[in-house]
Amino acid sequence: TTMSSTPSPSLVLFARGVIARLALWETLTLAVQESWGGPGAKEKRTWMAGVVVDMFEEKQSKTNSASSSNVDSRVEPEDIEDTLLQIMADEFEVHVEDGSAETLGKDIVQLWDAIINSANPRSTTITHSEGEKKVQEWESRVESAKGRKIQAHYQEAVEEDGDWEDDNSEGDDEDGDHPMDEDEAPHLIDSNRGQRKPEVDEDGFTLVSSRRKR
Repeated sequence: TTMSSTPSPSLVLFARGVIARLALWETLTLAVQESWGGPGAKEKRTWMAGVVVDMFEEKQSKTNSASSSNVDSRVEPEDIEDTLLQIMADEFEVHVEDGSAETLGKDIVQLWDAIINSANPRSTTITHSEGEKKVQEWESRVESAKGRKIQAHYQEAVEEDGDWEDDNSEGDDEDGDHPMDEDEAPHLIDSNRGQRKPEVDEDGFTLVSSRRKR
């Protein structure tokens, strides 16, 4: 990140959470694993976390320096989603269409609200301690998943659908072609019982899609 002074403990905690949450993003893990972003794919993932943290820092800095209290200080989940999708397309040549970036954006904004905005009287009821527990939970899951390979043609049972809260679990099988258990995450790339290589469109972009309707 582009911090000019020593970051606060809360900001460090938030950055840890962003790094861990990105490491749990199966789509990005697959892209790094398969080196879709080239030999520096792991470094790109770390850089992505810095980009996300900087978005919140810059918004907070502008708010603190503004004279009006009406300045919008919130980074919206859609902002995070759009940024991540753009980076995946630019740096990894992957078009993500499984809805996972939307969930990730919501989780990161909720983490910011818990860790940074919890002292704000107008903030949500999420507490700083809950945010800290969530970071520790994500980091624990990252540690336990080390060494596990993800198959591009096959679903891994990772909680990509609502990590913070379970309000997005409906509608996973609207097509009716491939019945799925309710607790399964959306496929990164649809499988048809046999192995399928990742689809590549006419522009050379890898497609990461899902049967899930957004």
